[in-house]
Amino acid sequence: MKIVIIGGVAAGTNAAVRARRNSEEAEIVIYDRDVDVAHAGFATHYAVGGQVESMDKLVPYDAKWFKDIYNIDVKTQHEVVKIDHDKKSVTVKNLETQDEFEDSYDTLVFANGTVFGTPPVFRDKSFDNMFRIKTVQLGRRLEDYIKKENPKTAIVIGAGYIGLGVSEQLTKAGIKVRTVDFLKYPMAQLDNDMSTYIADILEENGVTFHGNEGVVELQSDGDCLESVTTSLNHVYEADMFILSTGVKPNTELAESIGVEIGDTRAIKVNEKMQTNLKDVYAVGDVAEAYHAITKKPIYLPLATTAAKMGRVAGDVITGGDLTFKGILGTSVVRLFGHTIAGTGMTETLARTDGFEPIVLTSVQSDHLSFMGGKDMIIKAIAHPETERLLGFQIIGPEGVERRIDVFATAMTANMKA
Repeated sequence: MKIVIIGGVAAGTNAAVRARRNSEEAEIVIYDRDVDVAHAGFATHYAVGGQVESMDKLVPYDAKWFKDIYNIDVKTQHEVVKIDHDKKSVTVKNLETQDEFEDSYDTLVFANGTVFGTPPVFRDKSFDNMFRIKTVQLGRRLEDYIKKENPKTAIVIGAGYIGLGVSEQLTKAGIKVRTVDFLKYPMAQLDNDMSTYIADILEENGVTFHGNEGVVELQSDGDCLESVTTSLNHVYEADMFILSTGVKPNTELAESIGVEIGDTRAIKVNEKMQTNLKDVYAVGDVAEAYHAITKKPIYLPLATTAAKMGRVAGDVITGGDLTFKGILGTSVVRLFGHTIAGTGMTETLARTDGFEPIVLTSVQSDHLSFMGGKDMIIKAIAHPETERLLGFQIIGPEGVERRIDVFATAMTANMKA
């Protein structure tokens, strides 16, 4: 059997490794258009801020390692540009030489992740001092710019997972940061009554936060962006700009061969990561998951979900019987000494889905107060009729991640409130 995997980050490499553990005979090839493989490109700003020793630490494995350890052929800087599923062949372009060639497959796995979600005002625009966070190569570009140009001010556009992390790390690098988001509060993954505390954390640590402001106009001198105008008609100037406005699934190639797209606009898959086409699978950020509570499709591009999906697909392709169990969307973000975590449904989502939840918000010390304990804010959501746990959100200095893990475990085990 020959397995061709398009994409070599968390989902693609986990699929390949699991398939190899099940089968020594399978021929496994990964094609990825990036320079690096199995990288943590989403964390490059932590190298910029000095939290990670160097960008090299974010690329722990290379193509040679996968070949030597698992006999998996990884071809970086190779882009699959066309698929003929009737012939079971792919056309691949070598991005270094621009040469194209064909390769065959018995099983095809889409693990080609995401493309940037770009607001209309930024489409088809690029500037020497505007950056995005996604790959290690993009991170190196940001790092080089800061070292060479020594910027004093930055505007971060977007206040999700990446935007918050970038705001923190640029501040630690000595840069004055202004964060702008079209939503009222940071982190749309939480309810507003929790997200308001995140805005306070930013302000307390020198980051100016502007909610309810989308960027509607750009002012540049050609090569460099000088300022942005927001929907409130405010003009903000800076030396550099970080565009952190999210991602969307990279489905164009899959759609070209008739792969079905789900309600979330990601590739629709079943619990075995199979698409509607025989011998075609989709895993990771290009595929939709389903919520473990509602059982409805959900799109939440996280590395942990991608790794689980990859392992399931690699197992099934080589004769295993693993199934994907859905996700609670558990996530943890650190911000200026505080930890922000959530799992399961928000109150807003629970009401939208008709649960009519009961909500408890409590302030608890992370450990004994006379031992220096500090307050955590905990929001718990449950269904009063069934006593089912629906979701939790916690913000605090210490111990947050341990508690959110316990809550996620309890929800997975269907424990009652």
